[in-house]
This record gives sequence, C-alpha cells and structure tokens, in this order.
Amino acid sequence: MRKIVISDIHGCSTELDLLLQKTKARPDEVIFLGDYIDSGPDSMGVVDKVIDWCGQGATALLGNHDDLFLRWLDDKEIIFYYGRIGGMATINSCLQRLGMDSVEYSQLLHNQIKENEVRNTIIDCFRKQISFLQSLPLYKKESELIFVHAGINPKKGLESTTKVEFLNLRDEFIYEYKGCETIIFGHTPTRRLHNHNNVYFGPNRVIGIDGGCAFGGQLNALIITDGQFSTASVLRK
Repeated sequence: MRKIVISDIHGCSTELDLLLQKTKARPDEVIFLGDYIDSGPDSMGVVDKVIDWCGQGATALLGNHDDLFLRWLDDKEIIFYYGRIGGMATINSCLQRLGMDSVEYSQLLHNQIKENEVRNTIIDCFRKQISFLQSLPLYKKESELIFVHAGINPKKGLESTTKVEFLNLRDEFIYEYKGCETIIFGHTPTRRLHNHNNVYFGPNRVIGIDGGCAFGGQLNALIITDGQFSTASVLRK
C-alpha cells in the first residue's frame, strides 16, 4: 500500500486539492505532517479538508504553527510574536468565514480588548477545528519509518524527544541524526537544505518535504510504495 506524505500546507487549500488530485490519493494513504494554518490564504479551508480526510482514514500530526494558534487561543502566546509569523492570516481566515471584517496586526497589538474579542469569537465559532488540532499526535512510527513535523532529538532518540523538539528542531536534527530509521519531516523549507524546493533526501536517512508553498514555493508529496520513494509537487498558484 502507498503512503503519501504532505507537510506545511500553511493555508494553501487550492494547492492541496491539486496535489491530492495529482497523486490520486485515497484518504487511508495520506499522512499530513502539520502546519495546516498561517501565512497562506485559506487556513480554515485547509483544516476542514484535513478533518474530512482524517474522518476517512488519513493521519494528521501537529505542527508548530498549529500549536502556536492553540497557545494564542489559550492566551499563552502573545500576538506580538504569533501575529508576525503568519498568525494574522489564520485569524482573518476565521473572521472571513464568519462574514466579519478582517483585522490588522496593529489593531490587535495595541488593543487588548479587541484581541480578546476576536479570540473569544474564534473559540466560540470554531470549536470543531480547535478540538481537532488539540487532538493531534506529535509523531507516527511505522516499521522503519518515523513521521514527524520537525524532527527528533538525535542524541536522546524518539522516546525522549520533547514536544518543543518535535515541533521546532532544525539543523541539530537534520545534520546530526544517525539513527537506523528513516525520518520524514517538514518544518524546515527544503530550499534551505539544497537550494531548491524539491524534496530533500539527506545522506543520513532524513527526508525533508517542506517546499515552502505559502512563500512562493511548492507543495510537495513524498510517495512511498513498497519501500521506494518518489515525489510529486504543485507550484504555488
């Protein structure tokens, strides 16, 4: 059976639809590695698509941006940071879905009453999507494959990796991992690893698939068939 792995969609719902069509994916073949929201044009559309596919057998993991959104909703992450790294796109995706006017970063940054009003509106109206994101695991292991958003602690191993590390590791994982399993990850755009947006196949059994779609790149799929790897991609529209 095939596995089709997709990561860092970041609100690019059109590209996600095209990639699923291009790969002729079935829900039970798909593993999403997180970062469904922020930066792109349709965060809630992507979350709803992932919820629908997971209801039919797909697997979804938590990404750092999904976690940041949940932390902001829980008043544990400040808008100064979250709003600057793509969070305004998710906030406005929610408001637009409700037929409400968009808000500017500066409006929330300098008006805590307005920020709380927007936050409470999202909490009240998007319970299904919030509950789904809260339920997502940090990794999936299948035989000699490990699927994760950012990486694992290369010195301590899978079982001792913390949530923060699962969601945020970069170079210290990518270049220092020496384990036996192959780890498939997103989070770090592949253009940082080999100067283009295609899937990165590291020499130490790490495979990076974040094509930077929301930032003018492409949405990648890693296709695993009988232990063999192939790829497919859709350029940002």
